[in-house]
Amino acid sequence: MSDVARLAILLGLWVLFEETSHRIARLRIRLAAYGHVDMTSVWTFAAALILPPALTVLLCAVVLGYAWLRHERHSGMRAYRQVFGAAVVIASCLTARLVLNLFPAGFDGAGQAFQAVMAVGVAMLAYAAVNFVVLFVAIYLAVRPVKFSELLENRQDVTLEFATLCLGGLTALALATQPLLSVLVVPPLFVLQRSVLTKQLEIAATTDSKTGLLNAATWQHMAQRELARAHREHEAAALLIIDMDNFKLVNDTHGHLAGDYVLRAVADCLVQELRQYDAVGRFGGEEFVAMLPGVDELAAVGISERIRQQVQLLEVATAAQGQPPLTGLSASIGISCYPQHGVELEDLLHSADSALYAAKRAGRNRVMVCAHSV
Repeated sequence: MSDVARLAILLGLWVLFEETSHRIARLRIRLAAYGHVDMTSVWTFAAALILPPALTVLLCAVVLGYAWLRHERHSGMRAYRQVFGAAVVIASCLTARLVLNLFPAGFDGAGQAFQAVMAVGVAMLAYAAVNFVVLFVAIYLAVRPVKFSELLENRQDVTLEFATLCLGGLTALALATQPLLSVLVVPPLFVLQRSVLTKQLEIAATTDSKTGLLNAATWQHMAQRELARAHREHEAAALLIIDMDNFKLVNDTHGHLAGDYVLRAVADCLVQELRQYDAVGRFGGEEFVAMLPGVDELAAVGISERIRQQVQLLEVATAAQGQPPLTGLSASIGISCYPQHGVELEDLLHSADSALYAAKRAGRNRVMVCAHSV
């Protein structure tokens, strides 16, 4: 089969997939935080493996140019950003092709299967390395002062990219041996797109957008479940309400954007100091809540003191150029424990809230336990 025929098949499959999944793609773009991993790697990586460089560049230009006209343009994405993204993809493809040429057997459907897998695997790593490194650095520079580590937290995007690259390798193999089999890549690709959207919708529905913690409704659901388990297994549990002291002063002095940075920093502090299975959420405003299963009063006080001290040590960078980081933050924490301060979630929240107000009245920046028992 000629290279032009292979190019035509790849473009035909791409058009088929685009026209059957364009609504899903648009929803994914709207839900993305800093960018999103699309499905174009299936076609661009397959082209890098099976087509000469000139036709690979042509396919990348057509696919990514159409993607901007069809999706990104409607989301407000500037054309120059898409041009930059297309240049990165083309560089990734050419790098992958260069690496592939280092293998004597190449990738033509002939020879030993192990050699073909090795060649495709190394080319895939080269493609991903160029793509991720350049784009992540560009995103980091564009959204400062977001921590670079935050861009690596979304493992779903990383696994999705490698899944699409694997499908691209299989598509190239089909084109090299049995071209008609390449049609079979479209159904699993469509299902993969929908499953990723479902996960994005789930995250959007259950997390607080400013802090990344559980939102109030989801936290209450998880806290109820933990209390039911504590009752069933006769275990202790502790509920913490963490409220930032004088938070309005931060907003009034430095602006609401700086306040958002403070909320995110405190949320990160809570995640670091608490266990992975503790239910931690934002309850509203500058107030956070945490349900700690299997924790008694003494342990809850120790944990809360550690959180309070870490909040005091925070240095929160703001977006303002030349402005020093915000310091001198503090938080008051109220504690209630199951079952001595209540057996229902509402009772525990009321008890912890009473302890929190006692901490505020006592001078703020302190930990208080509910003074009464049921």
